[in-house]
This record gives sequence, C-alpha cells and structure tokens, in this order.
Amino acid sequence: MKHLPRIGLLVSFVFALGGCPIWGDNNDGSYCQGAYCGSSSNVQCTSDFDCASSQYCGGDNQCHDYSASSSGGFGGGASTTTTTTSSGSGGVIYCGNPADCSSGETCAPDGTCHPGSCDDVGNGCIFGYVCDKTATPPSCKPENPGACGNDSECASAGAGFKCVDGVCTQPSDQCFDGTQCPSGDVCADGKCTPSCAASATCPTEYTCSAQQTCTVPADPCSITNDCGGPSLVCVDGACVPRSMEGACAPGSVWVENGCIPEQHATFVCVTDGSQDVCAGGSICLHHSCYISCAAPNGNACAGLPTVNQCKTVTTPSGAHDVCGSSSNLGGQCDPTGNSCAPGTICVDGFCK
Repeated sequence: MKHLPRIGLLVSFVFALGGCPIWGDNNDGSYCQGAYCGSSSNVQCTSDFDCASSQYCGGDNQCHDYSASSSGGFGGGASTTTTTTSSGSGGVIYCGNPADCSSGETCAPDGTCHPGSCDDVGNGCIFGYVCDKTATPPSCKPENPGACGNDSECASAGAGFKCVDGVCTQPSDQCFDGTQCPSGDVCADGKCTPSCAASATCPTEYTCSAQQTCTVPADPCSITNDCGGPSLVCVDGACVPRSMEGACAPGSVWVENGCIPEQHATFVCVTDGSQDVCAGGSICLHHSCYISCAAPNGNACAGLPTVNQCKTVTTPSGAHDVCGSSSNLGGQCDPTGNSCAPGTICVDGFCK
C-alpha cells in the first residue's frame, strides 16, 4: 500500500498545474503564461489539464474536442500534429522528454509535441530541458549534462556507469548491498529497487520479476503517448506518474518528467577498509559500516539477530571479514567489476 500517497499527491499536482498564469502589472486584465499573452476575459483554460480528457486547450483559451481542428496557440491546441503511435492515438501527442516527439517537433512546456523548433514562438522546452539555439535546428537538451533515462544512455560515460535517479552514476557510487537501501528494497544491479520477495506488493507501475524485484513495467511503453493521457509519462519502458515541475512524492524521484522509486544508495562513510566514522569494531566498506569479524573478533557475529554469519567481502582495499546474512553480501558480484552472466542480475551480491 505504500504507493497510495504517491497517487494522491499526483492527483493534487495534476489539478494544480493549469492555474498558474502571470498577471500583468498594467491593470488591464492581461496575463502571460509561457510564451502566450492574452486577455483574462472569458478564459476557460491555460493548459490541457484544465480541460476534460477528451479535449485540449486551444489558442483562444477555450477547451476543444480533439476531433475538432485547431488554429494553434498556447497549450495542446498549438500542436497540429496528426502523428499516430503504436497505440493508434491521434491528435495531441503527449511527451515527457524530447525523444517522445517526431523529427521537426518540440516537447513543449505543456507536455505535448508542438510543430517546429524550441525557439519558435509558443514553443520552448518541457521542464528539465533548455533550448540549445546553437544546434541546427535549435533543439531541447537536458539542463543537467549527466541526465539520463536508462542505462544505455550512460554507455559513453565510462565502463559500469548506470542511470541512477536519472543521472549517469559511476560504479563506486552505486549501491553494493541492500543495507544501503530503504527498508523493503534490495540492491539490484547497483540500484536500490523495491523487492517483491515474501509476497511483498510492488508499486502500482511495476510487477514482480523472476528475481523477485519490482522491475517489470505494469504498463509497458516506448514513448509517453503510449501511456494514453496527460497524467502518465514513459520512463525506461514503464508508464509512471507525471511529475509537475520536478515535484514527486516522498520516496520517488524526478526522471524525464516522470516519478520513479528512488534508486540511490545511502552512504555513511568514505575511506574504504578503515574504521572511518563507524563504531568501534566496525569497518567502512563501499561507503557503509559493517561489523568486523576478523581475528581476533571471530565470534563477533554470534548471537546477532540477522547478520549472524562471518563473510569475506572483497573491495578495492582488499578482503575483509564482516558480519552478514544468507541474503546479503553475496560476494558473487558487485558494481565495481564483478558482473553476472548474461540473463542474470546482481541482487545483494548474488547472481540471480
């Protein structure tokens, strides 16, 4: 049930998105929102979110059926695109990032594909992206040069880099073990991931994999328009809740204008192989503190409720004996170099 707060927050954001015009200072009733300026009289909408799901907001600030023609303007009516996706939908094309739109189109701030480049009047870029006017034609690029939507986009960053929380992340900064993740998560291929072991429930957007991780999309997609409406965005093949101006519920993170479960590890220490800030008798490995069971403390794990096994863990600083369990510190794999065979993934140090 932990996904319910996120759904409730999403609904609040959807209703809040449309009503944020900037009113003029000349007391003539005019206002501007995005690149559009107009009169406040008879304003029915300022974005598609103000209209019914079967309608878009036209340049006249009125809601129109998708089947009706539009002369263009602010909001969904600016797009005269009739491109269809694999789902067969036509009219307005929803987007979360520039790759969701066809060549010659721009993913605009209202979350739809607009004809033309990002420097055309009425366009601009969706949240998290800026218009690169040095490109030919001008196009939207991520504000963060290290931004990504999936692991393949990090291949050029270096060996072992993964897309974690929407940022290309080096192996040493990825999770090593589930002890670095929130309760109910495991470390799967360097990312904290909700577990569905012991019949645990996955977030609504995912289902359980063969490795008992919540990584299988419940509603698969290739582009955002496959998700069927303005409230969902396609992120790494899954339809997830749309983020409004970068905001997501606690426990979720913004990626390409969608909200996905947080994937980053929680680190507490720095110097590998030393006590660092750890308690006496513990050692810092992969930025986390573990109880040492190295001689002369060979019985340190005895009697502990969960981590009652003395296990050898190899890190860049060498081999270390620390307390673990049958389900963590597997020793078969880790993000820094020991990978699993194709078709399997690394879960808390075990190849599955």
